[in-house]
Amino acid sequence: MVDPFYMLILMHHLGHKYIVWDKSASINFLSPGRNTVYADIQLSAAEINEIKQLAENHEPVFRTYTLNIVDESGTRIAEVEKILYIRRKKPRASS
Repeated sequence: MVDPFYMLILMHHLGHKYIVWDKSASINFLSPGRNTVYADIQLSAAEINEIKQLAENHEPVFRTYTLNIVDESGTRIAEVEKILYIRRKKPRASS
């Protein structure tokens, strides 16, 4: 349900100069989901800027994001943890 969204958001905001991969994910089920469920997935401008600063040297950056999945009544039914790999691409050598 929530698998690609952090990766897609980062790819959009960081652009083609960065590699963004989903590294891993885990889910902790807390309660049965018996109706419509929701997840609020957001990344702040400050988070995007911090990633850019950390990746400036072309070294890998690993970010962990935790989000809750809730049902219509607001009951937490699951907690998801996502780890993403982010790296600024090295410039291509001119021939």
